[in-house]
Amino acid sequence: MNEQPAGKREAGKLERRDRLYDAAVTLFREQGYEHTTVDQIARRAGVAKGTFFNYFPTKDAVLRYMGAKEIGRLGAASLAGGSTSAVGNLKRFMAALATGMEQDRELVKLIFARGMAVPDLMCGDAGGFSAQPTTSLLIRRAQHMGEINRNLDPDALASALDALYLQQLVRWCEVETPYALAERLTGIVDLLMMGIAAR
Repeated sequence: MNEQPAGKREAGKLERRDRLYDAAVTLFREQGYEHTTVDQIARRAGVAKGTFFNYFPTKDAVLRYMGAKEIGRLGAASLAGGSTSAVGNLKRFMAALATGMEQDRELVKLIFARGMAVPDLMCGDAGGFSAQPTTSLLIRRAQHMGEINRNLDPDALASALDALYLQQLVRWCEVETPYALAERLTGIVDLLMMGIAAR
């Protein structure tokens, strides 16, 4: 028997999932979500239609994955550092999130609009858009560095920041003329820091 090692199989699965995701997002941008079929996504990705369903149970699931993928990528970059200030890294993370969303505003709006109509799309981690795991780690790092009061619960702080961030994101999706999301999100961090900074 000529079986692939588990690591290679897993890498192949991730590669196929990303190909399907990239094909779907490209098609959503080119022709709109409603006009894109699973058949077209599979063809663009170079896989059989059935393969799509091995990775995404529905077309909506691709939208859910979009938020999780982007937050995961930016979170990893923020946790890797780039600054001696953990709070600075937190603000950079929020600004990078905003920049990515501003580039794909129509798709982000669609995700939140569909999330209201398809309850499973937004449950749990806000449709993949929750930043809480990353912000919790960055807040812990800031507490360790003495930038944030160590007596405060980092998970509660991350939850509060996540709620404010998601509120701004929903508002930004609803307004006709979008405001500068990066400015608003980094402003939320500054506002919170006035109350939780180490003294």
